[in-house]
Amino acid sequence: MVYQQSVTPTHFVGRQCFELFLSSLNRLTYCLKGIYTGYGRVSIIGVASQVAPIVGEQVSISLPGFGRNKGVDIVNEPCFKEGKGGPLSIAEQKIERYLRDLPPGVLNFRSIDSVEILGMRPGTYNLNFHIKVNQREFIFRINIEQQSGLPNQIEYEFIVLKFLENHRVAPKAYHFDNTRNHFEFGILIEDYLEGPHVTLQRGEIPDLAELLARLHSLKPGNMPFIAWRRPLIHTYQLARNDLIGYERKGTSEKGTIGLAREVLNRAEALLRDYEELFDGDSLNHTDVVCDNFIKTPEGLRLIDWEKPRVDDCSYDIACLFSEPAQLWFSQNILTPENRQRFLETYASLAGKRADLLFEKVRVREPLVSLHWILWGAGKLCDLKEGRTKPELMRAHEEKLARYERVARLENIEKLLDSI
Repeated sequence: MVYQQSVTPTHFVGRQCFELFLSSLNRLTYCLKGIYTGYGRVSIIGVASQVAPIVGEQVSISLPGFGRNKGVDIVNEPCFKEGKGGPLSIAEQKIERYLRDLPPGVLNFRSIDSVEILGMRPGTYNLNFHIKVNQREFIFRINIEQQSGLPNQIEYEFIVLKFLENHRVAPKAYHFDNTRNHFEFGILIEDYLEGPHVTLQRGEIPDLAELLARLHSLKPGNMPFIAWRRPLIHTYQLARNDLIGYERKGTSEKGTIGLAREVLNRAEALLRDYEELFDGDSLNHTDVVCDNFIKTPEGLRLIDWEKPRVDDCSYDIACLFSEPAQLWFSQNILTPENRQRFLETYASLAGKRADLLFEKVRVREPLVSLHWILWGAGKLCDLKEGRTKPELMRAHEEKLARYERVARLENIEKLLDSI
């Protein structure tokens, strides 16, 4: 027996009540995964990418019945489809209407003759629609959460991308809309980049070093970028704030908290001796993980410019070298030989001392890694506690194994051995 009910926001008094209902469903989904072991099929359809708050899509809910099937199948089937074919969802229809109403000159066209939605891939903080307009491909990005903490997140990302234009570093941006007149979130349109991600193999090291050296050589001048003027102190504060936030979560782990405190205590003792080595004078991407690098026919590029800032170049390098950050993408870890090869290549291209660069990365990397570990652990808590944004539920559930890899206790133990 299966009970199914369709609901829309009109069944509830106001959007706030509807969002509370969705949050409860998200928590139920997560709990059912861990509790039910053999009572038929459990489906919560549409909740994952929850477009009801965005476009008024209906939500279908199937509760478990008693059947012959063993195990549990939680289906978080988004209203947004991947791949071609089939009728457009309401969200896709809104995107198509928005693009057709857009002045064609925004995308460098004389007229907009055709619009095609090729697919959608949810990110950790965004919904990224792969679209084709007049035979050219773009990303139509809907920003759900503000990773930078800025209220004008999507505008900030657009400004950064325009600054980087013609430097062979990032995709070209064409348009942003932060009015919320058409969607309840900010949107950004940028070039779609075709190509595989990097895998930290030896042959990729020269291109990685060249791209980051080129990025860090750009002078931000008077651009309105976030800036860390005391890079090492700010990195320590970032990790400390991560721990404070994690401690407040109802499902936080005592072991993680205890080891994280020890890492911070040891790192704090180094701040005074090493702070002067760092100089916040370079634009950093700050999220240089493998799946943010695209190997395009024109060369290596970086995507997802949500939280770049002016910082010491060692932040990006420490992030690239961070084992928890590498585990976010795969089990491939940068070998000691490739780390050394990167530092030597980067130092040569950037005109920096390799020994000084090595020392700065050595001091900073444990804090960057702790930030990643606590971030992953916090996302796991959010899933358990039903705090994940409904629109992004599907993305976070798909990344569950990644969060677990990043948040492993042994990753913090390795940091203690390195300090």
